Amino acid sequence: MVSTFSRQVAEGVLKLLGNDDVRVLDQCNCLNYTYVLIGTRLGEFLGIAYTPVEDLRAGEVGVIPRVEELPELVTNLDSLVRTLGIALVNAVSHYLVVREGLRLTQGDLKREILRYAKPPCTACFIGSITPVAEALRGQCTVYQLERRSDLRHDSYPDVDAPLIIPRCDLLVITGSAIINNTIDQLLIMRRDGAITILSGPSAAAYPPVLHGLGIDVVGSSLVKEPRLVIELLKLGAGYRLLDRRGLLFKYVSVRDSHG
Repeated sequence: MVSTFSRQVAEGVLKLLGNDDVRVLDQCNCLNYTYVLIGTRLGEFLGIAYTPVEDLRAGEVGVIPRVEELPELVTNLDSLVRTLGIALVNAVSHYLVVREGLRLTQGDLKREILRYAKPPCTACFIGSITPVAEALRGQCTVYQLERRSDLRHDSYPDVDAPLIIPRCDLLVITGSAIINNTIDQLLIMRRDGAITILSGPSAAAYPPVLHGLGIDVVGSSLVKEPRLVIELLKLGAGYRLLDRRGLLFKYVSVRDSHG
Protein backbone atom coordinates (compact mmCIF):
# COMPACT_ATOMS: atom_id res chain seq x y z
CA MET A 1 0.00 0.00 0.00
CA VAL A 2 1.31 3.44 -0.97
CA SER A 3 1.91 5.60 2.10
CA THR A 4 0.61 9.00 1.00
CA PHE A 5 1.15 12.26 2.86
CA SER A 6 -2.47 12.32 4.06
CA ARG A 7 -2.27 8.73 5.30
CA GLN A 8 0.94 9.47 7.19
CA VAL A 9 -0.70 12.49 8.80
CA ALA A 10 -3.73 10.42 9.84
CA GLU A 11 -1.57 7.61 11.20
CA GLY A 12 0.62 10.07 13.09
CA VAL A 13 -2.39 11.71 14.73
CA LEU A 14 -3.92 8.32 15.63
CA LYS A 15 -0.66 7.15 17.20
CA LEU A 16 -0.54 10.23 19.42
CA LEU A 17 -4.21 9.89 20.32
CA GLY A 18 -3.66 6.42 21.73
CA ASN A 19 -6.65 4.92 23.54
CA ASP A 20 -8.36 8.19 24.40
CA ASP A 21 -12.13 8.08 23.99
CA VAL A 22 -13.17 10.33 21.09
CA ARG A 23 -16.72 10.27 19.71
CA VAL A 24 -17.97 11.83 16.48
CA LEU A 25 -21.04 13.89 17.41
CA ASP A 26 -21.92 15.58 14.13
CA GLN A 27 -20.64 16.05 10.58
CA CYS A 28 -21.65 17.82 7.38
CA ASN A 29 -20.29 18.52 3.90
CA CYS A 30 -21.45 22.15 3.80
CA LEU A 31 -21.24 24.48 0.82
CA ASN A 32 -17.87 26.06 1.58
CA TYR A 33 -16.43 24.01 4.43
CA THR A 34 -16.94 20.52 5.76
CA TYR A 35 -16.99 20.02 9.50
CA VAL A 36 -16.72 17.18 12.02
CA LEU A 37 -17.59 17.73 15.68
CA ILE A 38 -16.07 15.43 18.29
CA GLY A 39 -16.69 14.89 21.99
CA THR A 40 -13.80 14.18 24.35
CA ARG A 41 -13.07 14.19 28.08
CA LEU A 42 -11.85 17.78 27.58
CA GLY A 43 -14.97 18.96 25.79
CA GLU A 44 -16.08 19.39 22.18
CA PHE A 45 -13.74 20.21 19.31
CA LEU A 46 -14.58 21.14 15.74
CA GLY A 47 -12.44 20.42 12.72
CA ILE A 48 -13.10 22.05 9.36
CA ALA A 49 -11.78 21.47 5.85
CA TYR A 50 -12.40 22.95 2.43
CA THR A 51 -15.28 21.31 0.53
CA PRO A 52 -13.84 20.50 -2.94
CA VAL A 53 -16.76 21.64 -5.09
CA GLU A 54 -14.62 21.32 -8.23
CA ASP A 55 -14.23 17.58 -7.64
CA LEU A 56 -17.78 16.60 -6.73
CA ARG A 57 -19.20 13.40 -8.17
CA ALA A 58 -22.11 11.08 -7.52
CA GLY A 59 -20.29 9.24 -4.78
CA GLU A 60 -21.09 7.58 -1.50
CA VAL A 61 -23.89 8.82 0.70
CA GLY A 62 -24.21 8.46 4.43
CA VAL A 63 -20.57 7.81 5.30
CA ILE A 64 -20.15 8.41 9.03
CA PRO A 65 -16.51 9.24 9.82
CA ARG A 66 -14.94 7.10 12.55
CA VAL A 67 -11.71 7.93 14.35
CA GLU A 68 -10.29 4.43 14.01
CA GLU A 69 -10.81 4.60 10.23
CA LEU A 70 -8.91 7.85 9.71
CA PRO A 71 -6.20 6.48 7.34
CA GLU A 72 -8.87 4.96 5.10
CA LEU A 73 -11.06 8.08 5.17
CA VAL A 74 -8.31 10.47 4.06
CA THR A 75 -7.37 8.18 1.15
CA ASN A 76 -10.91 7.37 0.02
CA LEU A 77 -11.59 7.76 -3.72
CA ASP A 78 -14.59 9.99 -3.02
CA SER A 79 -13.50 13.58 -2.40
CA LEU A 80 -16.32 14.30 0.06
CA VAL A 81 -15.32 11.31 2.19
CA ARG A 82 -11.68 12.46 2.12
CA THR A 83 -12.78 15.91 3.26
CA LEU A 84 -14.67 14.44 6.20
CA GLY A 85 -11.48 12.54 7.05
CA ILE A 86 -9.33 15.68 6.98
CA ALA A 87 -11.90 17.59 9.06
CA LEU A 88 -11.83 14.74 11.61
CA VAL A 89 -8.02 14.80 11.65
CA ASN A 90 -8.21 18.53 12.38
CA ALA A 91 -10.76 18.06 15.17
CA VAL A 92 -8.66 15.36 16.86
CA SER A 93 -5.57 17.54 16.39
CA HIS A 94 -7.23 20.42 18.24
CA TYR A 95 -7.93 18.02 21.10
CA LEU A 96 -4.28 16.95 21.07
CA VAL A 97 -3.14 20.58 21.19
CA VAL A 98 -5.16 21.07 24.38
CA ARG A 99 -4.32 17.67 25.91
CA GLU A 100 -0.59 18.10 25.33
CA GLY A 101 -0.54 21.77 26.28
CA LEU A 102 1.07 22.62 22.95
CA ARG A 103 1.79 26.34 22.81
CA LEU A 104 0.85 27.74 19.42
CA THR A 105 1.92 31.25 18.54
CA GLN A 106 -0.82 33.53 17.34
CA GLY A 107 0.60 34.92 14.15
CA ASP A 108 0.15 36.34 10.72
CA LEU A 109 1.15 34.04 7.85
CA LYS A 110 2.00 36.96 5.60
CA ARG A 111 4.54 38.30 8.09
CA GLU A 112 6.03 34.83 8.53
CA ILE A 113 6.41 34.27 4.80
CA LEU A 114 8.12 37.63 4.38
CA ARG A 115 10.81 36.43 6.82
CA TYR A 116 11.88 33.84 4.26
CA ALA A 117 11.69 36.09 1.21
CA LYS A 118 15.35 36.93 0.72
CA PRO A 119 15.96 38.58 -2.68
CA PRO A 120 16.60 37.33 -5.20
CA CYS A 121 14.19 34.49 -4.61
CA THR A 122 11.46 32.64 -6.43
CA ALA A 123 8.19 31.77 -4.70
CA CYS A 124 5.26 29.64 -5.78
CA PHE A 125 1.80 29.69 -4.22
CA ILE A 126 -0.29 26.57 -4.75
CA GLY A 127 -3.85 27.82 -4.46
CA SER A 128 -5.32 31.30 -4.28
CA ILE A 129 -3.57 33.30 -1.55
CA THR A 130 -3.40 36.46 -3.62
CA PRO A 131 -2.97 39.04 -0.78
CA VAL A 132 0.05 37.18 0.57
CA ALA A 133 1.48 36.59 -2.90
CA GLU A 134 1.16 40.28 -3.72
CA ALA A 135 3.08 41.19 -0.57
CA LEU A 136 6.10 39.31 -1.94
CA ARG A 137 6.15 40.96 -5.34
CA GLY A 138 9.11 43.29 -5.57
CA GLN A 139 11.15 41.00 -3.33
CA CYS A 140 10.68 37.71 -5.20
CA THR A 141 9.63 36.36 -8.54
CA VAL A 142 6.14 35.12 -7.69
CA TYR A 143 4.07 32.41 -9.37
CA GLN A 144 0.59 31.22 -8.46
CA LEU A 145 -0.95 27.91 -9.48
CA GLU A 146 -4.69 27.32 -9.28
CA ARG A 147 -6.88 24.34 -10.24
CA ARG A 148 -10.18 26.20 -10.46
CA SER A 149 -10.50 28.34 -13.57
CA ASP A 150 -12.98 30.68 -11.85
CA LEU A 151 -10.33 31.55 -9.24
CA ARG A 152 -7.34 31.57 -11.57
CA HIS A 153 -7.30 35.19 -12.77
CA ASP A 154 -3.59 35.79 -13.58
CA SER A 155 -2.48 32.49 -12.01
CA TYR A 156 -1.18 29.54 -13.98
CA PRO A 157 -3.12 26.26 -14.22
CA ASP A 158 -1.83 23.59 -11.87
CA VAL A 159 -0.71 21.40 -14.80
CA ASP A 160 2.22 23.81 -15.12
CA ALA A 161 3.56 22.77 -11.70
CA PRO A 162 6.47 20.68 -13.08
CA LEU A 163 7.71 23.75 -14.97
CA ILE A 164 7.56 26.08 -11.97
CA ILE A 165 7.98 24.29 -8.64
CA PRO A 166 11.53 22.93 -9.17
CA ARG A 167 12.86 26.48 -9.60
CA CYS A 168 11.33 27.84 -6.39
CA ASP A 169 13.06 28.68 -3.11
CA LEU A 170 9.75 29.16 -1.31
CA LEU A 171 6.73 26.90 -1.73
CA VAL A 172 3.41 27.89 -0.14
CA ILE A 173 0.77 25.16 -0.37
CA THR A 174 -2.86 25.52 0.71
CA GLY A 175 -4.37 22.72 2.76
CA SER A 176 -6.77 21.89 -0.08
CA ALA A 177 -3.82 20.10 -1.72
CA ILE A 178 -4.16 17.45 0.99
CA ILE A 179 -7.82 17.01 0.12
CA ASN A 180 -7.41 16.82 -3.65
CA ASN A 181 -4.45 14.41 -3.43
CA THR A 182 -1.93 16.69 -5.16
CA ILE A 183 0.36 17.37 -2.21
CA ASP A 184 2.50 14.27 -2.73
CA GLN A 185 3.43 15.28 -6.28
CA LEU A 186 4.06 18.86 -5.18
CA LEU A 187 6.48 17.78 -2.46
CA ILE A 188 8.32 15.45 -4.84
CA MET A 189 8.87 18.30 -7.32
CA ARG A 190 10.30 20.81 -4.82
CA ARG A 191 13.99 21.62 -5.01
CA ASP A 192 16.43 20.66 -2.26
CA GLY A 193 16.46 23.27 0.47
CA ALA A 194 13.19 24.93 -0.55
CA ILE A 195 11.18 26.30 2.39
CA THR A 196 7.80 24.56 2.44
CA ILE A 197 4.81 26.26 4.01
CA LEU A 198 1.38 24.66 4.49
CA SER A 199 -1.46 27.12 4.99
CA GLY A 200 -5.17 27.54 5.47
CA PRO A 201 -7.89 26.07 7.72
CA SER A 202 -7.63 22.64 6.08
CA ALA A 203 -4.00 22.42 7.26
CA ALA A 204 -4.87 22.23 10.97
CA ALA A 205 -3.42 18.77 11.62
CA TYR A 206 -1.28 18.51 14.74
CA PRO A 207 1.74 20.71 13.83
CA PRO A 208 4.51 18.40 15.14
CA VAL A 209 3.17 15.66 12.84
CA LEU A 210 3.30 17.98 9.83
CA HIS A 211 6.80 19.18 10.74
CA GLY A 212 7.91 15.57 10.99
CA LEU A 213 6.79 15.06 7.39
CA GLY A 214 8.97 17.89 6.08
CA ILE A 215 6.69 20.92 6.41
CA ASP A 216 8.79 23.85 7.64
CA VAL A 217 6.01 26.29 8.50
CA VAL A 218 2.32 25.73 9.23
CA GLY A 219 -0.10 28.65 9.14
CA SER A 220 -3.60 27.54 10.09
CA SER A 221 -6.41 28.11 12.57
CA LEU A 222 -8.43 26.49 15.33
CA VAL A 223 -12.16 26.94 15.86
CA LYS A 224 -13.08 28.82 19.04
CA GLU A 225 -16.86 28.30 19.34
CA PRO A 226 -17.82 24.98 17.70
CA ARG A 227 -21.61 25.20 17.94
CA LEU A 228 -21.80 28.75 16.61
CA VAL A 229 -19.43 27.94 13.75
CA ILE A 230 -21.55 24.91 12.83
CA GLU A 231 -24.66 27.06 12.45
CA LEU A 232 -22.78 29.53 10.24
CA LEU A 233 -21.27 26.77 8.07
CA LYS A 234 -24.73 25.29 7.52
CA LEU A 235 -25.80 28.69 6.19
CA GLY A 236 -22.90 28.76 3.71
CA ALA A 237 -20.34 30.74 5.68
CA GLY A 238 -16.75 30.77 4.47
CA TYR A 239 -13.38 31.41 6.07
CA ARG A 240 -13.51 35.20 5.81
CA LEU A 241 -16.81 35.45 7.66
CA LEU A 242 -15.57 33.19 10.46
CA ASP A 243 -12.40 35.27 10.69
CA ARG A 244 -14.31 38.57 10.81
CA ARG A 245 -16.52 37.20 13.59
CA GLY A 246 -13.42 36.37 15.65
CA LEU A 247 -14.25 32.66 15.67
CA LEU A 248 -10.81 31.43 14.63
CA PHE A 249 -7.49 31.35 16.47
CA LYS A 250 -4.93 31.87 13.70
CA TYR A 251 -1.48 30.50 14.44
CA VAL A 252 1.92 29.94 12.89
CA SER A 253 4.09 26.96 13.82
CA VAL A 254 7.73 26.75 12.70
CA ARG A 255 9.84 23.60 12.57
CA ASP A 256 12.74 23.74 15.04
CA SER A 257 15.43 23.68 12.35
CA HIS A 258 14.01 26.90 10.92
CA GLY A 259 12.98 28.62 14.11
